[in-house]
Amino acid sequence: MRTDPEGRLGPTPGAARGRKWRRTSPGLFVPADAVFDQPGQRILEAWQRTGDASRVTGWASLHLAGARWFEGSGARGELLPVQLRIGPDRRMANRPGLLLDRGRILEAETVTRHGVLCLNVHRSLFDEVVCRGELRSGVAAIDMVLHAELTTRDRLRAWLGTVTRTPGLPLVRRALDLSVEGAESPPEVALRLTWRGDAELPEPLSNVPIHDRSGRFLGRPDLVCPELGVAAEYDGAHHLSTSARSRDITREGGLRDAGLEVVSVVGGELWQRDLVVRRLHAAVQRVAASTLPKAWVLHGPNGPAPDLAARFDSHLSRMSRARREAALADAPLAVPGSSGVNMR
Repeated sequence: MRTDPEGRLGPTPGAARGRKWRRTSPGLFVPADAVFDQPGQRILEAWQRTGDASRVTGWASLHLAGARWFEGSGARGELLPVQLRIGPDRRMANRPGLLLDRGRILEAETVTRHGVLCLNVHRSLFDEVVCRGELRSGVAAIDMVLHAELTTRDRLRAWLGTVTRTPGLPLVRRALDLSVEGAESPPEVALRLTWRGDAELPEPLSNVPIHDRSGRFLGRPDLVCPELGVAAEYDGAHHLSTSARSRDITREGGLRDAGLEVVSVVGGELWQRDLVVRRLHAAVQRVAASTLPKAWVLHGPNGPAPDLAARFDSHLSRMSRARREAALADAPLAVPGSSGVNMR
């Protein structure tokens, strides 16, 4: 907030120079005890440091859009810089905590989130994948935006088809080709990519409920391949307690009794791809040698849940006209100015 001589709408100039206030950018202050390492606070302060001519993009824009897993921290817990697009003509040096992008700012790609000017979901996701610079991490970014139901694969693919002559475009296209709907966490994505890319097994389904033939629910493994009769689960830190592990063992036993072989991967094992591949291949061999009949089915008595495209359209149908227009502008079908393409 700005200073206020009367101290009503902000600190007085004298108070702002004291220890109870912290300057975030020219003329703007926050209480000294404001928590800087909260993503929202970091994003707001970074944007204010560059002025409202800039646009927040990358992980920070996706965080403000409501996408889980975009918290601004790296694999080792380090804080990631806030990416800001400032345009090609603005003179500004990189500063600690900021990553400046000098690409063009298109007003038609600008949206407002919590009072902060951002780029839309598709452009922000594109920038995030390019910034990560690594295929599997880029796939995880796309999968987590799909999980947040901010767009669909078809809408993103249509939009990407109108992007031209942009650095990083081949990487984003490859990442989109490997993305799926249904993944619920980055470790699940990593496990799926090891399954497909390293173990070279058929494409699994993500988080599909499994029932026995009487309709009793057996579990919802992270991955399952009906063709192989193999499922896989990543057990993170929340699975380490005695009660959680007991539930896991009971669930896995029920799936195995029904003829579905389950592979578990815990903690740091996920990054030991050779170990995971051996475990998956061993499970396939056990199924091939098993005499247990297949006593499980996908989805259960109610059938498959609506897919992401149907859920996205359903959300739109329940919105007011203004909110629907805003949602479509956030996930457009084309880059502004693309000839002959319907933006919505």
